[in-house]
Amino acid sequence: MIRFRLEIAGEVQMDRGIARFADWVADYRPLWPVIEDDFYAQEKAQFESQGEEGGEKWQELSPEYAGWKEAHYPGKPILQRTGDLVKSLTSGSDPNTVKIEARKTLTLGSKIPYAIYHQSTAPRKVLPRRPEIMLTEPFKRETMRNMHAYLVDLATKSGFRRGLTTLESSRLAKYFGKGIPPKGTSPRRGKDGMFLF
Repeated sequence: MIRFRLEIAGEVQMDRGIARFADWVADYRPLWPVIEDDFYAQEKAQFESQGEEGGEKWQELSPEYAGWKEAHYPGKPILQRTGDLVKSLTSGSDPNTVKIEARKTLTLGSKIPYAIYHQSTAPRKVLPRRPEIMLTEPFKRETMRNMHAYLVDLATKSGFRRGLTTLESSRLAKYFGKGIPPKGTSPRRGKDGMFLF
């Protein structure tokens, strides 16, 4: 069995096992864009809800700082004074985004130096903890579902599993609508037995 871990600033937020079949998979890079899109959507919700999405609503600003911030940066929410931090964690194309897609690892994060302070669980004396990255259970389930679908596709294409790949199944369902094939139509199979679309 291999482990699929999501670690944020030293804190393990997800640690799930995947069957031994995954041991021989040499490259997960085709899967990374799907997980990245989900991550950026999760982060947008985290910032919009000021931490509530991840289950840990961020503490309000002190009255003194809230007054100063409103005078100098009117209307800016918590952790969004300049917008650099939120942009770096919600877009893969921002210059402050960390995005490293390796064969077996995906690293996402921010180059903004103060991001780690807000995320860290280390004891603090000045500012309260306001974690930008708190992965929700739906995110974790969707990540594992996508991982499973990728592995099923590889198994099918490699001959370990007979039948349709996940993509072919979804195309077939779309082709037939709600399970009722259009009159006078039927999908065709290629020489390899796979459906043609």
